Amino acid sequence: MSTPDSMHADQALNAYLALLKANGAATAHINLRKHLLRHLLSVLEEVSLEQTEGADHGYRLAVDRLLGHFPDEQHVEIISTAREFYPFWVGDLRTIAKLNAAKALTTQHIPLDISGSLTDMLERMDADDTQHAEPPVLCAYIEMMASQGVESAVIDIRERLLRLLLYVIRNADPVPTAYRAGVDAMLTLFPREDTRQAFIEVAREFFHFWNDSLTCPPRPARHSEAIRAL
Repeated sequence: MSTPDSMHADQALNAYLALLKANGAATAHINLRKHLLRHLLSVLEEVSLEQTEGADHGYRLAVDRLLGHFPDEQHVEIISTAREFYPFWVGDLRTIAKLNAAKALTTQHIPLDISGSLTDMLERMDADDTQHAEPPVLCAYIEMMASQGVESAVIDIRERLLRLLLYVIRNADPVPTAYRAGVDAMLTLFPREDTRQAFIEVAREFFHFWNDSLTCPPRPARHSEAIRAL
């Protein structure tokens, strides 16, 4: 007989998978996410027996622990799956409704260009001749930061990381699900939780500028040694 906790887990999983299917996800995609979430639910059960802190902390701890059980090439998919599943896990009906209305669930594989460490990715981007000009979409965001008195070193780091985000998703269709997948992919490059959270905040802020049609003259790519400490 199922326990209340296992019943909750099954209900959350089934609701998420059903919404994926309703949004047109392929069977292979649904099966992959079901497989990953079965593992996540198992780890969540272990974590719930070990600590009494809030749900957010326990969920993050479970995701971090799950990542250690899978090879690096699957980490992006795990993070993306866990992010989408979280409102179902906590029963956040308002967020679920927003995700559904906005067609914001990932229903297919998104082509991302990411491999190796943060340093590896930055060096590869710098070596790509197509990436020397400033992406126009960054202009308004950079100008906003400057107008608000953000320090030059901070602007350099944010610009560098956002350039890399755009590089990671350059082969994907320019849709919100691709942007979010790119952010998930970038999170795998940061070893520290505080750095991940800081990048999430920057990515959320920049998202509003992402489709900006403003253009600006190309500028030399900025290089900051401070980024190596992230």
